[in-house]
Amino acid sequence: MRNPDVQVREVGMMEKCTFCIQRIRAAKDKAKDEGRKVRDGEFTTTCAQSYPTRALTFGNILDKESGIYRLAHSSRAYRVFGFLGTEPSVHYLRGRKP
Repeated sequence: MRNPDVQVREVGMMEKCTFCIQRIRAAKDKAKDEGRKVRDGEFTTTCAQSYPTRALTFGNILDKESGIYRLAHSSRAYRVFGFLGTEPSVHYLRGRKP
């Protein structure tokens, strides 16, 4: 049976901490006021900002012009258990060869 204490979310729903919700909402509000969509890189999540090496990166993977799309489709990208057809949402990058 379904657990009544677990809320089911739509596909693509992003759940973030309260710091990021404020950043996301501010970026969305600014874009809406200017009559456009949120641009790639217009805001950074708090956890991603704490890594100067960009070890964490978030973005719209459906936008073919975005940086996250290029990273996810690079030859270095892989997904754990992707071969099972589960379509995990986290992509990892292999290290660069020296």
